[in-house]
Amino acid sequence: MCRDGTVLVTGAGIDTALLESLAGQGLTVHRPASPLTEDLLARELRGAVAYLHGGEERATARVLRKAKTLKVVAFLGVGYENFVDVAAADRLGIAVTNTPGAATDAVATFTVTQIVNANLGIPRHLGERVPGWQGSDELPHELAARRVGIIGMGANGRRIAEILRRGFGVRVSYYSRTRRPDAERDLGISYLPLLDLAAGSDILVVMVPETGETRSMIDSSVISRMPEGAILVNTARPAIVSPGALYAGLEKGRVSMAVFDGFYGQECEEAGELRRDFPDRLLVTGHIASHTAEAMHRMVRQAVKSIENVLTYGSDEHEVGTRPRPRF
Repeated sequence: MCRDGTVLVTGAGIDTALLESLAGQGLTVHRPASPLTEDLLARELRGAVAYLHGGEERATARVLRKAKTLKVVAFLGVGYENFVDVAAADRLGIAVTNTPGAATDAVATFTVTQIVNANLGIPRHLGERVPGWQGSDELPHELAARRVGIIGMGANGRRIAEILRRGFGVRVSYYSRTRRPDAERDLGISYLPLLDLAAGSDILVVMVPETGETRSMIDSSVISRMPEGAILVNTARPAIVSPGALYAGLEKGRVSMAVFDGFYGQECEEAGELRRDFPDRLLVTGHIASHTAEAMHRMVRQAVKSIENVLTYGSDEHEVGTRPRPRF
């Protein structure tokens, strides 16, 4: 174990007691105020041997090149691609780890909850004692009567499918870059190409990481195929859905409600237009799907263990890069 140096820890909701093992091994734990710009992050990483990434900052190639002493970036969660330049870390010999499985139940439960909220129109009726239906066509559908399509059949997508199938008896189909015959067999779900999935889904769930390939993956070609009045649920990253395509979908009635956990940044002009023109048809939370006490504890414990492994043995089983490393 490296017996000196700093561990930079970012993000909210981290129990400091879970970091005590690092301090107990001679490392100094440093938790700066967030958020960190790129320049501030580079400054905070001076002298750091490890970086527990739990915030929204970007560890770009420029930042990592300046972090001369850095040996490991331990990312809380699985969607590291848009926050850590892993290719640059590989070139610099910096290990990058993530925490697969630690927040699967939290994300899946949150997503299913938002599916239920949107499907029953609960946000529109909060505080109302009498719903005041104007006609039978306004009544919501039971979940078992809806067709749900899931884009992405990783651990989170599979757990969502499992809850929907076994808990509610929902008809579930999916699209994934890699087909999952085991999930099809075990859960009774079906695979469809992306556009066919959109066309056959009353509720379309986005559950893929943000990468160069998936950014704006849900574009006008996808949204225009959705049935009229469909619900879009995105508890992955907002950039996977094209904001312009979403605006058009809401305007034309293809999308009756859009659910986001985390929304587009202030620099996105269309984000302001979406909030302005469709306030009652957006259900937005602040990137909280994985933030349960239990999930956070699991993620932090796993990240701390990864830091200890890299500093002691030179590698960790949860590394995501391709840098040369000793066998763990």
